[in-house]
Amino acid sequence: MPLVRVAVDTGGTFTDAVTDDGRVVKVPSTPDDPSLAVTAALKALGLGGPVALTHGTTVGTNALLTRSLPATGCITNECFDHILLIGRQARPDLYALQPRRAWLPLRREHCAGVPGRMDAAGQELEAFDAAECRREGARLVRAGVRALAVVFLHAWRNPRHELLAQAALADLGVPVTVSTDLSGEFREVERGTAALLNAALRPVLGPYLEALAQRAPTGSRLGIMTSAGGVAAPERAALEPVRLLLSGPAGAVVAAADLARRHGLARAFSCDVGGTSTDVAFVEGALPRVAELAIAGHRLRGASLDVQTVGAGGGSIASLDGGGALRVGPESAGADPGPAALGNGGPVTVTDALLLLGRLPAAFLPRAAERPDEALALAALQPLARKAGLSARRCAEGIVALAEASMARALRAIGEERGRDPRSATLIPCGGGGALHASALAGSLGIKTVLVPPHPGAFSATGLLLAPLTVIKSRTLLVPLSASKMLLTRTVTLLQHAARAELAAAGAARRPVRFHLTADLRYAGQAHELELPLSAQLERAFHEAHRERSGFMDTTRAVELVNVRVRGEVALPAPAPFRLPPARGLLARPVMELRGLLAREPMTVHDRELLLAGMELEGPTLIADRTATVLLQAGDCAVVQSDGSILVRVGGVR
Repeated sequence: MPLVRVAVDTGGTFTDAVTDDGRVVKVPSTPDDPSLAVTAALKALGLGGPVALTHGTTVGTNALLTRSLPATGCITNECFDHILLIGRQARPDLYALQPRRAWLPLRREHCAGVPGRMDAAGQELEAFDAAECRREGARLVRAGVRALAVVFLHAWRNPRHELLAQAALADLGVPVTVSTDLSGEFREVERGTAALLNAALRPVLGPYLEALAQRAPTGSRLGIMTSAGGVAAPERAALEPVRLLLSGPAGAVVAAADLARRHGLARAFSCDVGGTSTDVAFVEGALPRVAELAIAGHRLRGASLDVQTVGAGGGSIASLDGGGALRVGPESAGADPGPAALGNGGPVTVTDALLLLGRLPAAFLPRAAERPDEALALAALQPLARKAGLSARRCAEGIVALAEASMARALRAIGEERGRDPRSATLIPCGGGGALHASALAGSLGIKTVLVPPHPGAFSATGLLLAPLTVIKSRTLLVPLSASKMLLTRTVTLLQHAARAELAAAGAARRPVRFHLTADLRYAGQAHELELPLSAQLERAFHEAHRERSGFMDTTRAVELVNVRVRGEVALPAPAPFRLPPARGLLARPVMELRGLLAREPMTVHDRELLLAGMELEGPTLIADRTATVLLQAGDCAVVQSDGSILVRVGGVR
């Protein structure tokens, strides 16, 4: 019998689980050991036997953002010991009088240079000294490092010295990451930073994934979501945990792309509002992919989905800044202690404000948030309001408005600031809070339609069920495009062979593999490139793409082929499609009326599970299920779709 497919997405506040037959649960996250929440979710679903489990995790992301990574050593070429600490000359804040570099789990005394050097063509200039490399590695281990990264100049041309270093360091008792195992592309700082963070994450993610495998029901199969929107085998994920830094947010983007395709939407924003953060992406046909991952102030060489993140969510803490002005986030109350309304001594959060304003029906909240106490929320809010010189109601409304302003900035950063007109797109809100803020966000950006998916609070987990088993291989060529035909063909063949072998090792040896081929190109002399699908008219496509992106093209200028990238995918069984029965003239009727302590007027509440296809609703009203609540503002009109989605026409948008 085939195993039940289940996807579990672990967030900072809740852990969501979805099965391929449509069952959905939310359980509180367990930050001290996230695998406990995963097994709790499986138990809540009644899954005691073996399952095919796909998992999205924020364990690595949280460890990086909270600077909880272990001390890590870096071994590089002699006289280049501090190359990663020096980094690029670009300043994160151009006008800061005292700029601060992004944090790395690396100290100066944990850097080591060893003899051995390749030139830019991959020719050996100086022989590699394996004995000295081992001595330096042993010194760093004695100094307290728990992982080692090996980053040599021009290793993308010839990785021989990195492989010799890996062998020399193999028996020191700490994980060793060599940069070319992660990426065959140039740019030492980006490739090296990825290797360093990968090394630091291995002692964190390795034990976690091992604990997860042990706690899963005997006979289960495990897959891990990557930042690139594909599923990796757990053994590969443990070796390359840097590829999991956007594991959680990637699921929502995959699900949004699938929903947009099924509804015939040419352009869509996904807006995933969780308890800790908001993650947004722009989907236009294919998934939005980039060759570098930007996170925590770093740019890491490696394929990823293009996701923008801000520290604004349901658990974002409201406080006053140094000047006495109200601020919200980026700090979060998380799952422990949570919002003030839960009575665990938590601070005032966006969730408390929503509860007091009558936008959060407690009867529909997940088990972890049952019976939140409005009186506790108000008691915590009032001192803050007094210090800010605001009434309690104005303070609560201000908290929500500030959170929505942060979310809107993220949407603008990935929309208008990249030349995309948001008015031509549809907003797809998800996460526990996305549909509560969607109407306001759409109105502020001029977006006319919002499409709320079924079970929006577990939408990221739904995306995990849709993601294919994926392997990505790449290599830098740096040759004129006009002279690259034979080299390009040979390189693609080698990369496809490597990808196919890795997919076979992950258990997909007899399944068809679909390859996606892309290339990075630039005009000779440029420092940055554009990624395009490989095609017979590659040069012409590059000129047109450059004109679209930069406003001009130069057909007299030589084009350079920089990188070649191969993505191999094996499709996994898709979840069963869901269809709502038609309303047949029945009208949507509210099940209750809700009035928060600070609400201006009562709000009707509809039970989403009672809605049928074709039913129409008008704002102001709330539509609630066990994973999230949809807020329709005055002037909004909504129609329930046959797949359970809700299409909202936003009022007041011209």
